[in-house]
This record gives sequence, structure tokens and C-alpha cells, in this order.
Amino acid sequence: MSRLEKFDVNGIKGVIHHGGDAFIVCCHGLYSSKESRKFVEMAQRAAEYGIGCVRFDFRGCGESEGEFSYKPEERLSDLEEVMKWLMKKYSNASYALFGSSLGGMVSIKYASKHEVNALVTIATPYEFEIAGYKASVAGDVEKCSHILVMHGLEDELVPKEHAEMIFRKAREPKKIIFFKTDHRFSDDMERSKAIDEALKWIKKFLE
Repeated sequence: MSRLEKFDVNGIKGVIHHGGDAFIVCCHGLYSSKESRKFVEMAQRAAEYGIGCVRFDFRGCGESEGEFSYKPEERLSDLEEVMKWLMKKYSNASYALFGSSLGGMVSIKYASKHEVNALVTIATPYEFEIAGYKASVAGDVEKCSHILVMHGLEDELVPKEHAEMIFRKAREPKKIIFFKTDHRFSDDMERSKAIDEALKWIKKFLE
């Protein structure tokens, strides 16, 4: 069992699962939180690979303070704040990102501007529109590499073509895998497979 450490970065609440000299930073989706089954299971399984895991709530979500936002650019500021704090605290560590849905878009935007060892997206939109506001990772994903794109073939919210577009525009090395499940990856067996694939991909680039 890995050692747990809670943190608060200017109102952004999270928990660190210590498991080695590398961390997977999890970025949750629009109405989700750090308590997502994917992330809790990822943290448990990452310890078996000797990798630590960081789960946190974007502002206005879960335990974190502040205003809720559906804009990737605003959530990116939260991720940058957390990453800056982590890198100062654990300056010799390696970092990978694991982003789900909107969190995948935020992870792509971060990786397009900052160096990370590996990037995994799951059920992630290439673009979306809410109340006239349009968001896209078109210009960002072209700058990303070491990316594993995972998507459910039964995703009821984000068509699989979004995953194909992300994969097509990303740089090598890259990989895409589809699973027989929905947007939340609620099928236990398919979610378990996805976490395994993510950990194998991340481990390869953390060594």
C-alpha cells in the first residue's frame, strides 16, 4: 500500500499516492472529480509498477475551492499550478499525464507547452461547443508526442472519430486503442484493460 499525502495548492485539493520516483498526474472530466473510479484504480495499480499517482480536483469540483469552469484554458491554469508545485517539491521526479474527457483536453494543452514523459487520454473530445463557447485541441495536439489515445466504441457523448482525429494529428510515438465500453468506461473489465494499457505505455517512457 502506497503512502498517501493530502495537499492544498491555493485552494486546489488533492492527494499524492507515493510509489517511486515518477508520478502519473490524473485530470478528471467536466463534472467528475479525483474520486473517479478510473483514477482511484489507476493509483492502486500504479503502485504495482513502482509509480506514484496524483489525484486532484479542478477548481469548483470535488473538494477544491473556487469557481467551476468548463473552459479547458481555465482548467489548464489549475493543472499548471499543481504541476509547478509538484516539480518544486519533487524536482528529480518524472511526470506523466492521464486525462479523462475534458481532462484529456487539458492534458493535451499542458503537454503542448510543457515537457512530460508520457501522455494518456481517455474518452477525450477533439473539440466541443457549449453555449456558444468553442474549445478545440487542434493546434495543441500537433505539438504532442508519446501519447496513447483510448476511447470507448460505445461512447454516448464523444464519437470515436474524435479519438481518431487526436491520434492522426499527434506526433510519434503514438498509439490508439478502442474498448467495448461507454464514455465513463463503466465496464469493469474494459476499464481494467485500459488502465493496464495506460500503465504499460507510461512505464515505457518513464524508464
